[in-house]
Amino acid sequence: MLDDIERWVADARAEEAAGERVRERWLRQQAEEGGTFAGVLVDLAERGATVTMTVTGGRRHLGRIVAVGADFVALRGDGGPLVLVALAAVARVRPAPPERRVTGDDRPGPEPPAEVTLADVLAQAVEGRPRLSLYLGDDHLVGDLRAVGADVLSVSVDGQFSGLAYARLASVSEISFLDSG
Repeated sequence: MLDDIERWVADARAEEAAGERVRERWLRQQAEEGGTFAGVLVDLAERGATVTMTVTGGRRHLGRIVAVGADFVALRGDGGPLVLVALAAVARVRPAPPERRVTGDDRPGPEPPAEVTLADVLAQAVEGRPRLSLYLGDDHLVGDLRAVGADVLSVSVDGQFSGLAYARLASVSEISFLDSG
């Protein structure tokens, strides 16, 4: 009789464990199906995960997500510059294995409200005339930010074609703040 009770308890525990695994899998599936890409990025930022981010032009960035706005994600890694990537230009994000760490001050900063846009961030930065590296599809500009309009950036560029260049904000795939660090 005692053997029957022990077998019954073991069977009940096994059934309960199996049921719990089914419930967990179902909840995970519901969360994934109801998720958004920005939500995934926020989750990775909150976990402080090191990620490899691939941009539509093929460029890759390794670092930690430090902010997610309405239309951009901010990434910093290896003590390098702060990189802002337009959400529309992010092709893939892949968390790095847990043992891989990025050096430097890569802790997530204060999370901007979700309605903060790339234009808002640049408008705040323009007063300091930051030095930028901008990618616009296949085009690449390096220069100092001079002005930010509703849908345009004015950049004083270097090199053979020095002078002012105007970039359509919607065409910008990524921006690195070269003097940030």
